Formats: sequence, structure tokens, C-alpha cells
Amino acid sequence: MIESVHSRRGNPARLLGALLFALLGASLLAPDTVDTWADTRDVGWSRTVARSWADPVGGFSRQVSLDAPLRALDGLLHRSDPVRIEGVKSGTDLDAAPTSEVRRLADANEPLRILSVGDSLMLDLQYGLERSLDLRPDVVLDGRGALGFGFTVPHWDWDADVLADYDRLVSEGEPDVVVVMIGANEFEGYAVGGEDLSPGSLRWSEVIAERANEAVARWRADGAHVYWWTTPKMRDERFLTNELNEIWMAVARGSGDGVSIIDSMEVLGDADGDYRSVLRNDAGAEVPLRKEHGVHFHAVGADLLAHQLEEHLVVEGWLKPRP
Repeated sequence: MIESVHSRRGNPARLLGALLFALLGASLLAPDTVDTWADTRDVGWSRTVARSWADPVGGFSRQVSLDAPLRALDGLLHRSDPVRIEGVKSGTDLDAAPTSEVRRLADANEPLRILSVGDSLMLDLQYGLERSLDLRPDVVLDGRGALGFGFTVPHWDWDADVLADYDRLVSEGEPDVVVVMIGANEFEGYAVGGEDLSPGSLRWSEVIAERANEAVARWRADGAHVYWWTTPKMRDERFLTNELNEIWMAVARGSGDGVSIIDSMEVLGDADGDYRSVLRNDAGAEVPLRKEHGVHFHAVGADLLAHQLEEHLVVEGWLKPRP
């Protein structure tokens, strides 16, 4: 009888252990889903707690590629031909941008070295870059998107962590091209260097611009050209994407020929360049484009952006057109 009582008392502990084990396993196998869950928490303690779980678990999962099977399945389920989506151009009407830079036409012997940097938006995007550009023998891609990263996110030491990492990536990888997408985390009211930054304020803009310029200097230290996507418009206006894109464009203008801006909403937006959550394919069916929290994008969006970049690289003399 006593043994039976102890057994019943042990059940809740075993159940809790099993639930925690299942939660950990699911988080490791599907970090993007956990990231979405964290991002949709209300600002405050609940998001802080959620991010304290999602960031380290997601970082470990991606580092050892535990999420690879689910990403591969997602790629198969959402595989699409970007030029067959209604409202997206099948070709490019871009003129080759005038530049004083020397562009080299890549081939299999000397492939184009591309470094991708940014936050979780780039994590979504670089999966599309991998699906598209990794198929080309004349391209080598190094994806370095960082979950939760931001120019004003104090989790990283700007000088010791961020700039030092950029120096190392450029020195070791010698990229010809650096591609950038960032802006999912700058809307938070962080304190940087002991100074509170009010999102959208003049000082907020100054700090972001200063750090963006410092980053560009590192990315271009070995002569790489920077392609910087505008931050996609979000469903929630509190992300201040218009303000961020004004900063990115000002940084690009100040960098002369070294930085090109790519408008992400040419492929993610509707006919007016505004936010949209779905696309329509040739059969008239709706294809989910943006994830449920209205920030990140599904594989079809990443593929469209990858195709957009490839068009720029072809038009501007880095790559040959595909056969």
C-alpha cells in the first residue's frame, strides 16, 4: 500500500520530466517555430523569458544542424518557381548600376564568394539563398544571420563581439559580395552604452546610422560590394521599417558605389509595395508568404528574394545568366 502511494506521487514528476523533454526536443528540431512563439509574446517579462529559452536553444540547434530535416521538408513543401508567382516580375528591368568598382565574372574555378549577415530576417533569407545559389558552381555562400541580433541590441558587445567578428569573417572569407538584411529588433527601447534609446528618436537614428557605417567599413575592408535589402514592411507598424530604411539608404548614399540598396518589397509587397501576407500562384491558389506574426517570411519569400539578388548579380556583371 505504501509502495502504491509513492508510485502515484512519482507520476506528476515523471509527467513533468516527459513534458520538458518533449519541449526541449521540439525546440531543437523546430527552432523557427520557437522563435515565432517568442516574438509574439507581449513586450515585457513574458517576451524576455521566451527569448531566454528560444535564443540559446535555437542557436545550438542551428549550429549543429538539428533543424536541417525540418528545413529540408519545408523547402519541399513550399518549393516554388519565383517567376511563376502572380505580381512578381519574371525578368529584370534593372540597368547595370554605374560604378567605379572592378567586377569580376565568377566561374567554377574562381567562384563568387558571398557573405550574408544580419538578424533573423537573414536567417530566413539565407535558406533561400542556399536553395538557389548553392546550386551554382560559380558561387560560394557563407550564411551568418544571427537570431535576435540588432545594431542596438545590447546582448552583443559592439566592439569586442560584432566588429571583431566582421573583421574575422572578411579576413578569413575574403568575400566579393556581402548581402545584408536586418531590422527585426531595432524597435525595442534598448539602453546602449548606458544611454536609453527611444525608438524612432533622433538619437536612436544617429546610433543606428553610426553603427551601420562602422559595419559597412568592416564589410568593405577587402573591397567587397554590399547589397543591402530594405527591411521588409511588417504587419505591425511599431517595427519602424520606414525609419530604418531611411537610415540604410542614407548609409548607402554616403558609401558611394560600394553599397547598393535592394527593395525587398518589390517581391514581398503588393502592387503598391505594401505589406501582404499571401501570394497567388498560377493556379489562383493563395500561397502563405509571411509567417503568422507578420515579421518573418516563409520559404517562398526567401526564394523570391534570392532570385532578386541573383538578377542583380547577373545584370551587374558578377554572374553569368543561367543556361
